[in-house]
Amino acid sequence: MKKYSIIQKFNALVQIQTIIISALPYIIGSLMASYYYHHFNLSYCLWLFLAVISFHLAVNGHNQYTDYLRYKKNHVTSYNNILEKFNISRKWARNVIILLTLVSATIGIILSFKVGWIILLIGFFSYLIGYCYSGGPYPILKTPFGEPASGITMGYNITLLGIYVNIYNIHPFDSFFWAKAIIVACPAIFVIANVMLANNICDVEEDVKIGRKTLPFYIGRKNALIVLCIYYVLAYIFLILSVVLHYLPTLALGGLLTIPLVYRSTRTFVKDPHKETTFKGILMNVLLVLVSEIIFSLIGLVW
Repeated sequence: MKKYSIIQKFNALVQIQTIIISALPYIIGSLMASYYYHHFNLSYCLWLFLAVISFHLAVNGHNQYTDYLRYKKNHVTSYNNILEKFNISRKWARNVIILLTLVSATIGIILSFKVGWIILLIGFFSYLIGYCYSGGPYPILKTPFGEPASGITMGYNITLLGIYVNIYNIHPFDSFFWAKAIIVACPAIFVIANVMLANNICDVEEDVKIGRKTLPFYIGRKNALIVLCIYYVLAYIFLILSVVLHYLPTLALGGLLTIPLVYRSTRTFVKDPHKETTFKGILMNVLLVLVSEIIFSLIGLVW
């Protein structure tokens, strides 16, 4: 049996390469706070960023842990069984997940005394969805609601945190910042939801074996691929709307330059949805849409 280092096991358990998916919405929220509200709190922003990343890794680890239990329960052998593949013990996995959760929760609680109870409220709902996503008797990931759950939690909640931690002390306080955040967060919501949707499209047959009946199972692979394409269209529409409403700088429209690249990778995936080959294009689309939005918004902010 191949031996893996602690770092390799940790990276595999928490899927550390995916932290970018949480980092980008947080940065977008901070950019909106800087541009629209003219406010930015560097210290608190960095501490909350650490909490967000720790929470993201804890949820990933929990997903891998519960997947392992389902694979063993159903006697299914799979490349996606990370604990078995990397020879990770259940005890070690639990300890890592608990430690990351404690780091995230501790920072969140301390910050709530500094910036207000809204941090705790958003955090509570994020933790609740994070647990229910893969835990409990009826986990969300086994239902058709996995895509919106992941999109809203990571796309909207994290954007909302990025905004609030930077504007909590402005006067007068904008009580409707959460509604405005929806517009700005929608590109992230849709491209992140598409990562889960594309993953479920690729794994639909295997998922059924372990009791998962996701959206592609109910609407069929063809219709799921249509939804995937619609989500990308909506992501760009809301990017335009964010600029029209002056929530982001005009230069943020530079993100539209990625449309040909996103179209090409999406078309490749639609023709042949495959986890080991074309799925990486869907992951790349997240970077194309959100990183371009961030870069052009930053340019517009300092222009």
